[in-house]
Amino acid sequence: MDQLTRDIVRGVLSYIYGPDILKKLSGEFRIEVSRTGGLRRIYLGDKLVFTIRASDGRPLPTLEGARLIDKVVIVSREAAPFVRQGRSVMAKFVVDIRNAVPGDEVAVYSEDGEFLGVGRLMLSKDEVLSVGRGVVVKLRHHVGTSED
Repeated sequence: MDQLTRDIVRGVLSYIYGPDILKKLSGEFRIEVSRTGGLRRIYLGDKLVFTIRASDGRPLPTLEGARLIDKVVIVSREAAPFVRQGRSVMAKFVVDIRNAVPGDEVAVYSEDGEFLGVGRLMLSKDEVLSVGRGVVVKLRHHVGTSED
């Protein structure tokens, strides 16, 4: 992987997830490329942190990558077991939304600080507070339970 491609990927990650992501990716940062030259995956050490969506080239955080991003949705304690199982986050259980707008990939945490999953934010903080109904985060990955 040439230095120009690495710099471009770092720039895209910084643009989408904020400049703090670059500090967190300062370790052994590796990019996997397909046979045709398209970007596929981004690793930090041995851990897969981002996959590249084929349709538009957007980097999507995995469970490991979600721990690095600052776009966060915090849910109530009552909702945590359901989110841990992979259920979508509903508006009435949202405590706070930080640094994110609809369409962003967000990390989901419980009020206790427990990491629960990662998904796409569907509603803004103002919409959640005013309407109070509907799906706020469609989960892509979840941590699962000990029974899984």
